[in-house]
Amino acid sequence: MPLISDIFNIPAQVHQGDFVLRLTEGVERPADTLSTYVVTPQLVICFDQALSLIKSALDTRSSKGAYLHGSFGSGKSHFMAVLTLLLQRHPEARAIPELASVVTKHNAWTQGRKFLVVPYHMIGAVSLESAVLGQYADYVRRRHPEAPTPGFYQGERLFADARRLRAAMGDEAFFTRLGRDQDADSGWGSLGGGWDAESFEAATEAPPTSDERIRLVGDLVDAFFQSARDLAVTGSEGFVALDEGLSIMSKHAQALGYDAVVLFLDELILWLASHAGDLAFINREGQKVAKLVEAMTADRPVPIVSFIARQRDLRELVGEHLPGAEHLGFADVLNWWEARFDQIILEDRNLPAIVEKRLLRPKSAEAARGLQEAFEKTARVRDEVMNTLLTRAGDRDMFRQVYPFSPALVQTLVAISSLLQRERTALKLLLLLLVNQRHSLELGDLVPVGDLFDVIADGDEPFTQAMRINFDNAKKLYRQKLLPMLEGEQGITAQDVKEGKVEATRAQRFRNDDRLLKTLILSALAPEVEALHALTPSRLAALNHGTVRSPIAGQEGAIVLQRCRNWAAQVGEIKVSDDGPNPTLSLHIVGVDTDGILANAQSFDSYGNRIQKIRSLLYEQLGLDPEEGSLLPPRYQYLWRGTWRTCEILFQNVRELPLDSLRAQDPWRVVIDYPFDREGYTPRDDRAQVQEFLATGESSNSFV
Repeated sequence: MPLISDIFNIPAQVHQGDFVLRLTEGVERPADTLSTYVVTPQLVICFDQALSLIKSALDTRSSKGAYLHGSFGSGKSHFMAVLTLLLQRHPEARAIPELASVVTKHNAWTQGRKFLVVPYHMIGAVSLESAVLGQYADYVRRRHPEAPTPGFYQGERLFADARRLRAAMGDEAFFTRLGRDQDADSGWGSLGGGWDAESFEAATEAPPTSDERIRLVGDLVDAFFQSARDLAVTGSEGFVALDEGLSIMSKHAQALGYDAVVLFLDELILWLASHAGDLAFINREGQKVAKLVEAMTADRPVPIVSFIARQRDLRELVGEHLPGAEHLGFADVLNWWEARFDQIILEDRNLPAIVEKRLLRPKSAEAARGLQEAFEKTARVRDEVMNTLLTRAGDRDMFRQVYPFSPALVQTLVAISSLLQRERTALKLLLLLLVNQRHSLELGDLVPVGDLFDVIADGDEPFTQAMRINFDNAKKLYRQKLLPMLEGEQGITAQDVKEGKVEATRAQRFRNDDRLLKTLILSALAPEVEALHALTPSRLAALNHGTVRSPIAGQEGAIVLQRCRNWAAQVGEIKVSDDGPNPTLSLHIVGVDTDGILANAQSFDSYGNRIQKIRSLLYEQLGLDPEEGSLLPPRYQYLWRGTWRTCEILFQNVRELPLDSLRAQDPWRVVIDYPFDREGYTPRDDRAQVQEFLATGESSNSFV
């Protein structure tokens, strides 16, 4: 059979940052951005929502905000980049066929309007002021180098330094330099004029958001204190409050001729989540977010529209770090946000279409026909297997789009990638799977779900401490217990299999069992995934379709169940429930080394201690004194058919009892054997002792 690499163009390796579009790069390289963008019907709705939000802000002359919600790899940065190009009326973006209806609908109000679109990358910022105000100033300086600096910086310190400098330089030299960039020749003369002693003092006494004071602060920074820009970014104390800063931003953008400011805040929620252990930081910075749309200083002549990229609710990311009362208080803050921000959701159902067009494009028409024939053959599996592979959210069309992956694998991938850093996007992980199997995966084979573990085990770590610990424990469990167990069971090593030193059939059997174990690990890491929830042997086999072979069709589940029972007997973390006709399989990831604890307890696990413990448990159930029976068998009374009866309880190893101990006349004697014995002895030895007594022909009121 042809290899999958004969059907698709698969690179030799995957590089760091592949499929990760940074917003600034996406806008600066529009041709590359548009050539790799896939517009689905659901994304058309999202573009319409975003443009309608901006239109509403212009119509009402008020600031608006929206969460751009989607899992890792859903294309939030790509969406922002294309939206920017649409607002800039980029001809290639407006010519995207799928967006024709959106472009037509919003053409009238965007005509002649200018939008200042500012991209942000929040990771590493020390405060919301330093991020939002500082990055705006940097962006505008690059885009409009001749424009005056916005007056974001706290004025009092600047004014004090300026007065000292003025005294040293003299008024003529000071005001000449201060007004040097305000000549009409600069192109910005309309923004203000030169300064003199009177206008200087008036501006220093003006309110913080007055035009003259803002202009003076910017001119002082440009003329004398350019280092203040860099110093301010390292701490929020260098900036005015966010309220005032956004008002200054709006006035500055209006003076530059823009009709609205659009802020694309990438990684804002991740930035807050990265400080989840610092409750004071979360409360301080988190409450500022609402000021983007609702502020005390409402003097914003042009509206500010904020799009906040979000892959998970912040409550999920920081809730585990907060005690109960504080968690509830933080939840109230977030609910307050929710009421002020719209939501634009980039749904996961976009992923199959994106995968089909960006990863799984056949090399030729002949390759496409071969792929379709292979899919039709694979799709003829039993309904039970097909239903597992499709999940409730998938259908045959989705299966065809992502083949040789399955909807179940894609569903699992979305859940797993949402727990990882953004460098590990869904598209990148899928490409890694293809690269790893470019020389082994044949046309007609499905990529097993278990193979996902290999591409997430290395590389970027999860971004929350709890999930990082969970991933570390999972990898440790695999390396220290599951893999050694499998190697010992099959008599080969994973390294030999990897290096091709093992006969092909044995190597394939090893890899197949390894996939089953890795799928169990994935089910523990992402238990909320439908395909992995309440995993049964049949579903475990179906998720790794083609790896479990049975001479009788439909018996793959029985084979998997037997293997899992064998593994559970060796590794306590693997659990097999025997409830009902369909037992469930699970794996418990714990950070406690139970084997080490049991090994340290071996010195206490003696034959005598076992007898003492089992005797105390039995006597407790019967209501007898554990101290009884040391010399004579204790007596036990019970009500039988309305009459109280008495018997002796003899709890001993039957094979060690003398024959006289089995003789009893009155009362009756019940002899109970130990449920264990010394090494080398079996229940046959106890049965032989009873047979020897029966051979004497004596009668006895004894039960054994």
